[in-house]
Amino acid sequence: MSDLTVRPMVAADVPMLLDMLRELAAFTGDPAAMTAQRADLDEALAEVPPRFRGLIAEDGSGVVGYVSYIIDYSVWTGGDFIRVDDVYVRERARGRGIGRQLMRALADIAVSQAMRVRWEMASDNADAHRLYAGIGAAPENKTIWRWPVASMEAFLDRSEPPPSTAEGAVPSEAGRGLPGEDGFILVLRRDGGAG
Repeated sequence: MSDLTVRPMVAADVPMLLDMLRELAAFTGDPAAMTAQRADLDEALAEVPPRFRGLIAEDGSGVVGYVSYIIDYSVWTGGDFIRVDDVYVRERARGRGIGRQLMRALADIAVSQAMRVRWEMASDNADAHRLYAGIGAAPENKTIWRWPVASMEAFLDRSEPPPSTAEGAVPSEAGRGLPGEDGFILVLRRDGGAG
């Protein structure tokens, strides 16, 4: 593994990243889920600050893996953290510790900026479990919910009565798109009652 290099992702890496994203989507059994186009990634990587970042692993044969991530903000901690999107090692290079080296390089970045790192993964991915347990990461028992745009549109288009959980709930002016359950805003009086 002495010929392995891990370096920051740059704009010239986008075509290789797209290839690996397609490989990863096929590996997970859902190739249609990867819809990003080169222009999307070029634009996101070129923004200041970039909308996503990444690290590329290379050996003598070329690019063998990557980790992609974003810098996010936590209201719980009042600070930034790294949210990992993908960790991927090409099939021909698996079993050589490349995923571990990618995570080591990511840890260097996180520690230097005092940020924690967070990610999600499929619960049945045994190889990933071994990798992450081996670097000292621990899972949290949470269920990830995803809300596709088509489902949100259907939800917003439904005609539903106002919520009846609070007496005096006042509908928002627009009827949707403003804060509050089902497009309604609950107005509380200073005395603690609803009004």
